[in-house]
Amino acid sequence: MQFATFLLVALLSIFDITFAAPTYHYHYQTVNPALTWHVSNFYTGCSPGGCDYRFDILGIAAPNSPGFNTTCNGTDVETDYTFCRDKHIKAKVTALKSRGWKVEVLHAWFKPPGAEFYAEGSANVTSTMRNFTIPVTKTYGVAWADEGASILDHEMA
Repeated sequence: MQFATFLLVALLSIFDITFAAPTYHYHYQTVNPALTWHVSNFYTGCSPGGCDYRFDILGIAAPNSPGFNTTCNGTDVETDYTFCRDKHIKAKVTALKSRGWKVEVLHAWFKPPGAEFYAEGSANVTSTMRNFTIPVTKTYGVAWADEGASILDHEMA
């Protein structure tokens, strides 16, 4: 009888420990699809005078920012951003020492009355990468009103 009682208590204590063990809950933070731009058909061609680039870029619309789908092209000789076909998008491609490219993109959009917003992103890629994504790393804007200007500036983590 004592052995049966001991066995019952031992088994119940094992189950108690098992049920008292911590449970892990995984929470996945959904990433806003508008914060990742999709590049396709990336191409570079170089000559002694410099390198040309061309790529298509797609940005998904969000409630606070319009989407876009455009083509960008230019040369690495240009030191500033160059307008893409959609004039709300600018791009700059710079040669890296590691035989790669830094692709920088700027998206601008405007909302009446007098508000303008910007998003920036960049990615380091190689010439062989035809498709890649560019994460948005910074958003900022300014809105004018009778009382003055409001400024938004946000760096992404």
